[in-house]
Amino acid sequence: MVMDMKILLIQPNTRYCYNGPVVVQVPHGLLYVAASLRRAGFDRVSVLDARMERLNRKELSRRIKEYSPDVVGITGISLDASEVHVVAALARENAPGCKVVIGGPYTSSSPEAIVGDPNVDFAVIGEGERTACELVSALEKGADVSGISGLAYRGPGGAVFGPPRSMIEDVDDIPFPAWDLLDMERYFSLWARHSLNPYPKSERILPLFTSRGCPYSCVYCHNLFGKKARLRSAEEVLREIELLVNKYGVEEIEIVDDIFNIDLPRAKRICDEIVRRGIKISISFPQGLRADRMDEELVLKMKKAGTRLLIYAVESASPRVQKQIRKDLDLEKTVRMIKFTAEQGITVGGFFMLGFPGESKEEMLATARFSRELPFHIVTFFYVTPNPNTELYKMAAGSLKKAGKGDFYKFSVNLSAVPDLEFQRIRDMAFARFYYRPSQLWRIFRAIPNKLHVAKLLFRAFFLGGWA
Repeated sequence: MVMDMKILLIQPNTRYCYNGPVVVQVPHGLLYVAASLRRAGFDRVSVLDARMERLNRKELSRRIKEYSPDVVGITGISLDASEVHVVAALARENAPGCKVVIGGPYTSSSPEAIVGDPNVDFAVIGEGERTACELVSALEKGADVSGISGLAYRGPGGAVFGPPRSMIEDVDDIPFPAWDLLDMERYFSLWARHSLNPYPKSERILPLFTSRGCPYSCVYCHNLFGKKARLRSAEEVLREIELLVNKYGVEEIEIVDDIFNIDLPRAKRICDEIVRRGIKISISFPQGLRADRMDEELVLKMKKAGTRLLIYAVESASPRVQKQIRKDLDLEKTVRMIKFTAEQGITVGGFFMLGFPGESKEEMLATARFSRELPFHIVTFFYVTPNPNTELYKMAAGSLKKAGKGDFYKFSVNLSAVPDLEFQRIRDMAFARFYYRPSQLWRIFRAIPNKLHVAKLLFRAFFLGGWA
């Protein structure tokens, strides 16, 4: 049965709320929702990526008015919050009578703020595929939406929340993203960075989920996909890789799971199948893997399958902080796996966070020293930034004057035992001491597989700044 609702799914232009070059990655979540809607019979679905098209608000308004949707769905992370609300207002103004729905990680952290906006009708909390289908179906029929799980909306007394939406257990049943709704060649030809991998081998790169959720309980983490790892079968993962390679000419994939290596036999099988089927592909893991869930055999299989970049999420070199944040990483094994990975010729990155509650100057300096003493090619030092509805936010509630906006690169709050200015100096020093070494700069240069691509990004960022 074909439904008649016209649905427009929008990725806002992040440049309006982030002062720096943005990553113009395909709106993966919207493509999953679009695919589910089409499978449910809603064929009139379009995806508009205002970030990729670099649309200003006037042009975005024109496009919304031209499409004249019945439903507008907008995605966003916490960093995008202000622009999400602007786009909701533009939708209300330019498509009178349409229903405005917000989804994505932002809704899981701040649903009350979203449905408190008079321009927003509904917030989809958590995984959006099934909630979106049920909501649009109810709107088409004029049915009651109050019983829809995973939905929030504004009632006479404030925010109303439907029953919690249970996670999709059989993730193989989720249809592949609706890749055909976007012009992939436009992404591949962008001078703007369109990959989480800072040093891709090819510009023909797309993201891939092979699992959802993570069983660990790190206090700073969102809970969008739940605390249970739900794994796609190796067969389905390979089927999507072959689709991307054969239909869209993809030459590199970036695996964006929360924790790809939670199941070692499955991870190894995926690598083995890539080799057995003769798939010529480069692979990166830019989201951060747990080093203590790795073993040497998996690293070797990853390398053989085409892995060129692997980032380990370490966060802190302090055993006390590791326990406090409930990551509890085995630091001894982490050191061993970082060294072994680099020895295989894989570019190795590290994620670190500074400023956890009560963290001392000595602990921060130990983390910075840890990054320099290991064979990392690249590292990132994030500011600890508590976001609503995380355990870290609750831990910090007594001393938190203001929440961060999801921008972990900028100083916004200080939960540590170190004064503000000294804290910022330590972070800047950690960055400078890691990167501003001739030997390190040379290692980075040698590790960049596509130097022309990086040169284009730097050239564009220099001339266009935040609108690169």
